[in-house]
Amino acid sequence: MTIYLDIVFLENFILNYIIILSTAIISKSDIRINRIIIASIIGGIYSILNYIVEYSFFSDLIIKILISIIMVIVSFGDFKIAKVFKQTVFFYLVSFTFGGIAFMIIFTLKPENIIIKNNHFIGTYPLKIAVLSGGVGFIIISIISQIIKNKKGLILYDLEIYYKGRIKKIKTMMDTGNLLKEPITKADVIIVEKDSLKEIVSENILNNISNIIVDINYLTNIHEYNFKLIPFSSLGNENGLLIGFKPDYIKIYADSILVRDDVIIGIYNGKLSKNNSYTSLIGLEILNKEAKKNEYFENV
Repeated sequence: MTIYLDIVFLENFILNYIIILSTAIISKSDIRINRIIIASIIGGIYSILNYIVEYSFFSDLIIKILISIIMVIVSFGDFKIAKVFKQTVFFYLVSFTFGGIAFMIIFTLKPENIIIKNNHFIGTYPLKIAVLSGGVGFIIISIISQIIKNKKGLILYDLEIYYKGRIKKIKTMMDTGNLLKEPITKADVIIVEKDSLKEIVSENILNNISNIIVDINYLTNIHEYNFKLIPFSSLGNENGLLIGFKPDYIKIYADSILVRDDVIIGIYNGKLSKNNSYTSLIGLEILNKEAKKNEYFENV
């Protein structure tokens, strides 16, 4: 049987690409197509060497693990041990899932003239099986990832608000529906319960939120906070208003520490959580954007 190394490379490149893409989805890592392509090429080259060169079981296992780690680092560009370990575990979980799907397809289709050499399927249908198993696996992984996300429920982060030399630490929840922005500057708005801001905002102001919304000049010292009115819509409240202020900066402790100095803190005159597991809401865009300066605020 004639074996074409370019086909071996191509089928492994395609499968590696889909596996890494699926790993990025379920590990919530940044998807960088150029990095994934380079990592997939590395995996494809290794597959050719693995086919040509005979390895012992243990040496092959060690090399496979090292190649996997290299592919993960190249794909996601992160050198933190904990994160690399997490992404590598997901990489193998996805690989095992795809491998199981490939076996299922092989035994279902019963292709003829297929043999296994150095852990590679060789025969009439390997490229078709690689593409088909990758496609089916990607769909399954995407569905499972969505189910896990929904069942997991709350996604909580630690949030620190820095304002006028004071710091307030609170729990914030990821709310994908929070697309609220300050209308003039288009700055992202973080919604925070008023009771969580007592250490950094005057209690007199917090106790008069409703009056301030009606009349922004209700208190004489209101202008030192440079409050802004933020319109919002929610269930049962189509024309709501929040008052907000710009902190010096905030820190969000997610997979890494995100620092932003271009957000607005919207003061919510009520409770966000029944059990007080969080007192703030952040939108997905806040985590996806890099810290940046907002020119409007430079003169505030």
